[in-house]
Amino acid sequence: FYVLSDWHGQGVAQELMAWSLDHARSHGAREVILSVYVDNHRAHRFYEKYGFRDIGRIAFRVGSTVDDDNLMRLVL
Repeated sequence: FYVLSDWHGQGVAQELMAWSLDHARSHGAREVILSVYVDNHRAHRFYEKYGFRDIGRIAFRVGSTVDDDNLMRLVL
C-alpha cells in the first residue's frame, strides 16, 4: 500500500489490509501475492505481521527504471 506520509501511523494501511483480505476471502481466493521493493523494510515488516512470507524476487519496471522486488505470499 502507498499511504501519504501525513497519514502514516493513522491506521490507514491496516484498514486497507483488512478490507483487501476480507474481499479476497469473500470472493474465494486461497492466497494473496504481492510485491514489495526489496529495500522497503518497513513494508516487509508490515506484511509479515499479517503472515505474508517471501517466495522469491522479480524485476519490477516503472517506466525505464527496473527495481528488485520481493514477492510475498499469504495463504488464506
